[in-house]
Amino acid sequence: MVETFLIGRSNLFGLLLAQRLERIDINTKEANGIQINCWTSGEADDCDLLIRPVNSESYPAKAKCELVLHDLYIPGGSGDWGPSEIELMIDWLNDPESSQPQGQPRYWIHVRDVVDMIVNILPSLPDGSLDVVGRRCWSHEAMTSELAMLFSRVKAAETKTFQLDNLKIFEPKTEPNQSPPRPNLGPLHTLCESVGVGGWHPLVPFRVGLMECIAYQLESV
Repeated sequence: MVETFLIGRSNLFGLLLAQRLERIDINTKEANGIQINCWTSGEADDCDLLIRPVNSESYPAKAKCELVLHDLYIPGGSGDWGPSEIELMIDWLNDPESSQPQGQPRYWIHVRDVVDMIVNILPSLPDGSLDVVGRRCWSHEAMTSELAMLFSRVKAAETKTFQLDNLKIFEPKTEPNQSPPRPNLGPLHTLCESVGVGGWHPLVPFRVGLMECIAYQLESV
């Protein structure tokens, strides 16, 4: 049985990873276990697995394996772990008094896909750094259109004002005219294949993830 010592559970990503590990009875407080650090800044010690957002500083210690997270979104708010465009757009939809938030194309990845992947690779951590990001690029316009459609459905359900338009099938064109270069997913895909999960194939549909974001933010209003 894998045992771990998890550092950084006070931040949102660390908390979600701890919950995922403990849900399958992986000890996260074993001093002699796999040393995992969910890190965004500050001092640090050597560890077996470093998990950090791409916009963080260079890690000031040694790590056997490093996962660099790009375009991560967390329904409870991404904070330092990813872009804030989804949260800002939901805030604007809820109170559209100011100008609409702007953004850029993203290879969005849900936090649940990331923590599930980490559980699978723990027994076989490689040496070196791996990029973690979604496979599909969403234009900012497509993301905002999808979010606006889902938000209107939620509000229509709340106020019992469903119209035919709320039920129409909505399939936005997601690919931007120009996509930013995607980080190399080859090493991550190969690692996932080696542990028997068929490669890196995120499973959380973006529409489901956006609905979770809407639910979290409206509950906190």
